[in-house]
Amino acid sequence: MDIQSLSKTFPGGRGLNDAALTIRQGTVHALLGQNGSGKSTLIKVLAGVYQPDTGATATVQGEPFELGSPTDSQARGIRFIHQDLGLVPTLDVTDNLRLGRQYSSRWWLSDRKEKRVAAELLADLGVDVDASANLGELSQARQTMVAIARALSDNDRPGRLIVLDEPTASLQSTEVAYLFELVRRLRNSGNSVLYVTHRLEEVFEIADDVTVLRDGRTVASGPVASLDHDGLVELIIGRPLEAFYPESPAPSSEVVLSVRDVAGATVDGVSFDVRKGEILGIAGLIGSGYEELLFLMGGGKAREGGTVEVRGQSIPSGDPQAAIRAGLAFAPADRKRLSAIPTWSLSENITLPALAPLRGVWLSGRAEARDAATWLERMNVKFPASTLFSLLSGGNQQRVVLARWLRTDAAVMLLQEPTNGVDTGAKQSIYSALDTALASGTAVVISSSDAEELCAICDRVIVLNDGRIGAVLEGGGLTVDRLLAACMRKASTKGDEHERN
Repeated sequence: MDIQSLSKTFPGGRGLNDAALTIRQGTVHALLGQNGSGKSTLIKVLAGVYQPDTGATATVQGEPFELGSPTDSQARGIRFIHQDLGLVPTLDVTDNLRLGRQYSSRWWLSDRKEKRVAAELLADLGVDVDASANLGELSQARQTMVAIARALSDNDRPGRLIVLDEPTASLQSTEVAYLFELVRRLRNSGNSVLYVTHRLEEVFEIADDVTVLRDGRTVASGPVASLDHDGLVELIIGRPLEAFYPESPAPSSEVVLSVRDVAGATVDGVSFDVRKGEILGIAGLIGSGYEELLFLMGGGKAREGGTVEVRGQSIPSGDPQAAIRAGLAFAPADRKRLSAIPTWSLSENITLPALAPLRGVWLSGRAEARDAATWLERMNVKFPASTLFSLLSGGNQQRVVLARWLRTDAAVMLLQEPTNGVDTGAKQSIYSALDTALASGTAVVISSSDAEELCAICDRVIVLNDGRIGAVLEGGGLTVDRLLAACMRKASTKGDEHERN
């Protein structure tokens, strides 16, 4: 595919400005850029959702291609797998593969035949998934593969273009490897893949070429082998890279968070302390307990046992309001359902946890907007406080979520996947804000599947295996290789001393 002079003008400005994209046949091509750089607009033009401005030209395998035409996009074999996979978890794999398409039977529906056809499709793609399995019981990686198989199910010719939009945003590292196997198979069979991601380490692992968008323009395009990590970051953010991960101040010896024998559905007797000004990481594989631990600490789930204390004050089990009053802030990874109210304005979302300073006889909307605007400016969110949360990009949404908790001056912040789906520029803003909070004495606990991030910003990382602490990595022992290896170990028998590096 070759696209030249692509522009798209909206009432508020230009989403694309004379952009270009050339994808070589049989390659994986990464598309990078900050939120708002034009990536989503380009994809929607390819899909026919948006009509481009006049003057753009495009070809697919040397033949003219009509940008902005969903019919031409479908006919040319361009397929899209979005972050929202559009699958139904209560249906089995076979029925999900046929969503939006006709079943293979012409006169009557044969369940046995449909499952056989589905199994053949999955086998042809090398996807190890049972066609009879309920989709909701599959891992996120296998659900993604089902979505890819569905996208390819009505077109068996080679030379297709598969657009993958942030396919690993919610995957563990072990699941990413499984997905990459399928991507390589698709490439090796003659297909092309346009791979949209914020995770730069994935670009160097899976992509052949890369295009970087900034402010709607193509600022770089070429082989991945010609770039390194720091150079790619500099292209994305548009300024010299001083220090992507800031140097955090050393923590004090004062303990502000004490966790003792906490237990839940997947957590089995976890104990640790966090010091003032410390940043502690929590890692593990899915099912290890690392996903549940912060919920048990922050009141999002009732504990089956154990205690949590903030500055000596005990936090009742399953009581988020008591946790907030004690100085504990918790931001779950699911921004839309658990960390914010999408239909509310930015000011309402930011001030919700602490309304008392704004309230006399009644809540002052003007004072609320002024207070929120201050925090939006601090977090570099360039939208009015009256803007609906749902209208913001993922990076800006995450900055608003952090703003609401930084505003409470919490003693401890619990952050689950704080930079998941966030662009490179927004990550820098988040790291800078956390660095400021650490300098003021706030302790931060981060639960994340991003091993590189944990190693770069944490003082220590606790690794959970089968619900128990399997390793504590710190200092020179805190490396990506050691962290990943520790995550994949089986837990020792209860009572054994965990590894410390």
